[in-house]
Amino acid sequence: MATSVRAFRRGLYAEHLEEASFLYEQRRALLVNPELAWTQIGDFEGRIEAHIDALVVGGDIALDVCRERVAEGDPGELFAAVCVFCRHAFAPLLAELLQGLDYEDPNRVRALVDALKYELPESWHDPCRRAIGQSEDRRKMLLAEVIGYRRMHGVHLASLLSGSRPDAQRALLWAIGRTRETGAGDAIRPFYRATDISVLSTALRTGLRIHDPEALLNLRTNASAGQSLSIDLALAGGRPDISHLLARLQHAEPAVDVVAALGLLGDLSAVRPLINALSVETLAPTAAEALHLITGAPLFEGVFVADEPKEDELFDKEVRALREQGQVPRRLNGEPFGAKVHRLSIEPTTWQAWLQQHSAEFSADRRYRNGRLYSPIVLLDCLKSDTFPKAYRSLVAEELVVRYGIDLQFEADLLVGSQRSVLLAAEATVSDREAAFDAGRWYTFGRA
Repeated sequence: MATSVRAFRRGLYAEHLEEASFLYEQRRALLVNPELAWTQIGDFEGRIEAHIDALVVGGDIALDVCRERVAEGDPGELFAAVCVFCRHAFAPLLAELLQGLDYEDPNRVRALVDALKYELPESWHDPCRRAIGQSEDRRKMLLAEVIGYRRMHGVHLASLLSGSRPDAQRALLWAIGRTRETGAGDAIRPFYRATDISVLSTALRTGLRIHDPEALLNLRTNASAGQSLSIDLALAGGRPDISHLLARLQHAEPAVDVVAALGLLGDLSAVRPLINALSVETLAPTAAEALHLITGAPLFEGVFVADEPKEDELFDKEVRALREQGQVPRRLNGEPFGAKVHRLSIEPTTWQAWLQQHSAEFSADRRYRNGRLYSPIVLLDCLKSDTFPKAYRSLVAEELVVRYGIDLQFEADLLVGSQRSVLLAAEATVSDREAAFDAGRWYTFGRA
């Protein structure tokens, strides 16, 4: 009887892991789904929590199942199992996980990093600090992301940059930008001239976060030389940088990031060129978002988007009709397969009409975000909003640090409950700092 009860419990805990794994993968997809508000992801996180909690209270039998699935299960099961280990604060497991992880499997690495980002117990901070200094590059990358995400101070990450390979350098630089390590400027400045664009961009953004004036100088130099650093320039640049981006918008094949950067900068001189960009198919969705970032115009519409047919999912007859006559499969009622999506209008005349009607609400010598004069409280409201474009939320948090020196210790993939706590706690800080800045003026590193 005891054996059958144990087998039943093992099966039950294995089911909890499988369900948690499925929900974890769903959550990852929803984080980048523009159709779903960031707050709605909390429902999935609550369901993941219920399964993990069941495993935590499951005692030794649940732990045994988790140990097995760490080695044999899919990435989602690894994530859930590591969350359980963290809640038990069973320190030897951290060393085992780091030693036994298949670093060639990016999905398993991501699952372990995610679990440690959300669940790492305080008692494991010192082991992490020690381990990163003794790790080879792949493990160093993993630990750097956790250390930066959790804002674990007291780690001299800058000393590890020299001799690391580019992907490890990028991870270390990102983490330094989060911990804002004192005295890191001298160590990161050589990377302002890195040939690897991802290392260069990360180094410059880290320099902006620690308010290093040389970072902005090098950013402008690199941008003028043609490097793809438009978003980085949008985080710290001023009105003189608008002309550079507008000139790039006139290139034969302007990049989408140039359009997004103009939206983030919020200068009214970009509005007409952005309306013109609506006529370019590859730029239209981003141009609409950029116009919305500046004006706040609620020009949303419901549009049917047909599914792209995949031949390996079609019957032979449907494949022939698609190839020979261009006919796509349809439902029984004759309608094509697809879904109705809620998106910003990409019709130039719609935007022109709205701007003509609301032009008196804007002043040419100020910058705007969502139709309001750009300021710390407006940026905080963007982070709290359910309708603000989700893809830009992480950049808004960067703007608060770079423009106004307000570090909320915010990440766009924080659990929803943690995000709410961070944003609620930030209200007093942002309100206190608001009076120090003239809304709509250009600031970098807290200075006009």
